[in-house]
Amino acid sequence: MIPALCVAESLRERGAEVVFFGSESGLERELVPKAGFGLHALPLSGLAGGPASRARASLLFARAVVRCRALLRELRPGAVLGVGGYASAPAVAAARLLGIPTFIHEQNSVPGKVNRAAGRFAREVLVAFPDAARRFGRAVRAAHVGMPTRRQFFSASREEALRRLGLEPPVVLVFGGSGGALRINLAAAEAFRGQTPYSVVQISGRRDFPRLSSDNPRHRILEYAEDIWHHVTAADVVVIRGGAGSLFDVAAVGRAAIVVPYPHHRDNQQLLNARYFTERGAAELLPDHEVDAKTLRGRVEELLGDGERRLRMASSMRSLATPRAAEEVAERMLAAGREGTG
Repeated sequence: MIPALCVAESLRERGAEVVFFGSESGLERELVPKAGFGLHALPLSGLAGGPASRARASLLFARAVVRCRALLRELRPGAVLGVGGYASAPAVAAARLLGIPTFIHEQNSVPGKVNRAAGRFAREVLVAFPDAARRFGRAVRAAHVGMPTRRQFFSASREEALRRLGLEPPVVLVFGGSGGALRINLAAAEAFRGQTPYSVVQISGRRDFPRLSSDNPRHRILEYAEDIWHHVTAADVVVIRGGAGSLFDVAAVGRAAIVVPYPHHRDNQQLLNARYFTERGAAELLPDHEVDAKTLRGRVEELLGDGERRLRMASSMRSLATPRAAEEVAERMLAAGREGTG
């Protein structure tokens, strides 16, 4: 959702009106209106579950396509952007039926099912990772633009971040993503108990927060951090999952990272995301099955104790950031819209 909002901001700055289509139950219900954009929320559900659940999801999808087609005829957009997942699929399908230029943005190294299907009909597929373009196949027109990232990550000051958060360096940030990561959370809560000669901020996510505690006065456990860019900017070492958004957020700031990919994706999506960074010297890989309190603390303290290596990793990480990705997507969409009205 965040990359789509970044593109929407760039479009709005260029004078375009932006409207979102999404799910009634998704994060967009909160984030889109908060950012000042209109949202058409559709009753949708995923395809997981038994035959009855899949039949219901297919019926909701068909109804959503009809609804999106009517709305698109009314709105007459110059272009449509799909950002993946079942929530964007009805709008992309309806736009295709109406001949509206359609773009797809793929965030991960391995394209998801919806984007693989939609990519065959899109004007262009725009990818965050270079390897993803190849995985769409020769029949799909794909281009590497990078990951649209919030500008606050590029402009945040470390001195200001430390002051705002009241932290004393060095700082370790443990962040499993918006949904949390139980294995990492439990290991970190145990690893940094007692006293540490460094500050630890652990952002646990809402699900795991009630289970966690620490007696270390320099170890903060937070349920959520709206200003996540301040926390990343304040950090010397970041421990994260392998989600594309988190990786590119850290790249925007330029910090040494220990990446623990989620191990249960069928296509090893997060592992391949992480390898893009580890193979370029920007991060360390820590397999999920190796995560325990002793190993996690050892890897963190090893990095904290090697300043030269940490700076090399941070520099490599920063070199992989894509500060113009949102603008690149916006400009391609606007160009397509101008062609359609020219």
